[in-house]
Amino acid sequence: MSKTIDARVVQGVLYGIYKSLYAVAGASSPAVMRQAAPHILTALNALGVDFTCVDNIEKLQSKLGETLTSSGMCDSIKFNIEGNILKAEITNCSFYDLTEKLKSEGIPPFGCPFAALTIAIAEKNLGKRARIKNLEPKPGGNRGDTLLEVELS
Repeated sequence: MSKTIDARVVQGVLYGIYKSLYAVAGASSPAVMRQAAPHILTALNALGVDFTCVDNIEKLQSKLGETLTSSGMCDSIKFNIEGNILKAEITNCSFYDLTEKLKSEGIPPFGCPFAALTIAIAEKNLGKRARIKNLEPKPGGNRGDTLLEVELS
């Protein structure tokens, strides 16, 4: 099996899934992703990507960051927490163009893979309720640099 994946193909598949899901579920699409996120973790675990060691923000940054960068999903990801907002600065996100295309069509970024994994891990491992608060290009960043904010409660 090939070790490299063409991100354009993955973006095309995700575009179809996210657009269709939004057409069917509309404003409930984020709730569907909340249901899908634990299944994503289970599938990754079955493939040998284990997040059970994540029990604090520092481990979330190191394990999720290592996983996402080694898989080519981004160049780097850095987390920090301000009050109840978990912020992730993503450098050169491979899904940036997909997110921008969906947003240009009026579809909010409910399906961001980074957000889905962050939320699932925060809820399962950190015992927090989590939801996307903001996802946008990083102010002053390069194309592909993204700021993700997840509200924890």
